Amino acid sequence: MWKARAILPILILASGCRIAPEAATQTDLTFQRGAQLLATGSPKTAIPLLTQVVASVPDGPEPHAMLSLAYALDLQSERAIAQAAQVKRKPGEPPGWERMAVGIAELARGRPGEAVRQFDDVKAQVAPEGPMSIAISQWLILALLLQEDHQRALELLDELALSPAGTTALLWRVLVYSRQGETEKAVQALTAVAGDVAVPRPAPVNMGQKATDHMLYDAAISALRDGNLDEAEEIFADLQQRHPRAFDAPAWLALIAAAGGDWPTARSRLDEAQMLGSMQSRGIAHQLHGVVCAMERMPEQVVRAMVVGQRLLGRGSSPAHAVTQPKRDRVWFSDAMN
Repeated sequence: MWKARAILPILILASGCRIAPEAATQTDLTFQRGAQLLATGSPKTAIPLLTQVVASVPDGPEPHAMLSLAYALDLQSERAIAQAAQVKRKPGEPPGWERMAVGIAELARGRPGEAVRQFDDVKAQVAPEGPMSIAISQWLILALLLQEDHQRALELLDELALSPAGTTALLWRVLVYSRQGETEKAVQALTAVAGDVAVPRPAPVNMGQKATDHMLYDAAISALRDGNLDEAEEIFADLQQRHPRAFDAPAWLALIAAAGGDWPTARSRLDEAQMLGSMQSRGIAHQLHGVVCAMERMPEQVVRAMVVGQRLLGRGSSPAHAVTQPKRDRVWFSDAMN
């Protein structure tokens, strides 16, 4: 089961965002609260708080940067760009979240070429190991998919597969390869994800009577890891029928259909997965839907899906499926999968 935490599509580390030291404590707390709301997928709620901080600290670059990002994620693109212009940084200082806000705003306005230019420029100036670099890479991939530059998007996903965002990069590759009709590579990406999160090989499961939900889930993941998509699909379908809102089977079923080359079924299941399954599963499904929206050239829906997914994942941080000794995950929006 996916265990959710703050995710990188709009990653904001509140502890890493500082305002001027002379600012009042209350202002600092308001800023931190606004940044936290932004990080958990609630830009509309964050906007009043960040606006209050900007009024109190008009010269501080970070409040302006956070407010511009909040506007961008709330699909107020013009305001986001105007607010980003208010950020005053010292000569030679690398760009901050305001530049990512401009890129997201341009993406939402249906200008993926300009969004790519913004993201590329920021990516070249920030530390490659920093959180902004990974977040920028993710939004850059979405802009490239909107631009129908699938080849470069896949190259970036290959890079991210070796980073802390590795598992999610594989999930995204399943959809991109499937959309291009490269089913063999889609299956490889999906089995790699399953291999990343599978528990040690479970005992064979009799699908009939004595298998617990936990055993069935582990068996499904193991079957997927071994490339047995039909077997995994059967077990996940059984789990979904037993517990429509308790597990992340709907998201796995959508990915299995995509890897198998059945794009219409994958799209239908992904729509269903946004409403069924655990809160974590629905959050993941929304973010996968954002990738699909990018490939189908629906820019506003891309941003909306990413924000809704992050909000759901933040709310569903407690796992519904207990796991013994969960592995640390390398996914943008989770700690562990199983």
